[in-house]
Amino acid sequence: MKLGISITGGGALGIGPLQFMRRLEADLGKKKTLASVGDAFAGTSTGSIVATGLANGMTAETLYNLYKDNLPKIFKKVSSTRILSKSYYRYDNTYLKKMLQENFKKHMYEFKKPVYIPATFLNGKSVEKVWGKDDGDTPQWFAVLSSCSAPTYFNTVSREWKGNTEIYCDGGMWANDPVMVLESALVRYKAYKDNLRIISFNTGMDHPPAELTDKSIIGWGKYILDEWVARTGNSGKFMAKANLGKDNVMRLAPKVTRPYEMDNMKIIDEVSDIWDKYYDEVGKDVVKFITETPEK
Repeated sequence: MKLGISITGGGALGIGPLQFMRRLEADLGKKKTLASVGDAFAGTSTGSIVATGLANGMTAETLYNLYKDNLPKIFKKVSSTRILSKSYYRYDNTYLKKMLQENFKKHMYEFKKPVYIPATFLNGKSVEKVWGKDDGDTPQWFAVLSSCSAPTYFNTVSREWKGNTEIYCDGGMWANDPVMVLESALVRYKAYKDNLRIISFNTGMDHPPAELTDKSIIGWGKYILDEWVARTGNSGKFMAKANLGKDNVMRLAPKVTRPYEMDNMKIIDEVSDIWDKYYDEVGKDVVKFITETPEK
């Protein structure tokens, strides 16, 4: 069976799945990593960083440290007066861009395995953009940066490309969980058709929705983005299971009693610990899912 790995968006909460992944890699044995056992990858927003890193051969340990060392610098607030401007965003993406350029210097065509990165095309004929190997000379860092540009958190990103100005924002606007992007892209190929299992990491975790207390336009926007855009992945899970068989799709999401803010630096260690304890509960099942060939 071929193994696809999908990672949702969730900002700084991406530290959680990476803690789970580095313990998983330690248990896979024979120096196996998710980069080596994974046959295809998809990631949205913060998940695009993880997916691109794995596709380039990085270990979960390396990616975990990359997050741990850089998150406080990535979420650097801009002036609060910007909230009244016509171009509002909370954080300067300068450091994020620099970090991505340093770590993902290759072009999209240089991926050795299929990789799919959803973004939102703001001035194209269609808003749904999925970066992949077909995007040739597009730098990997640009595809990831575009997917990470969550509205109200980071500014949009743009480039001059073939005589046109292209503007992008976060892929989570339409595919926060890219599990169906991954499944639908792969089943077209003979090597994956009727031969695919997917493991999906839900970065935002499984929590009851928070109470809506701020009904201003900003409050509604934040509530929808933080609470409901992230939940669109549930429909993808059901569709993937219907298409591939329920035993061939595993969605990982620890249950928590409250939502965790994607830009809160004070809860990074707590989120890492939640996923660490979650691994104690389901780790053996995940290893089995990855390493054992299912019965037909």
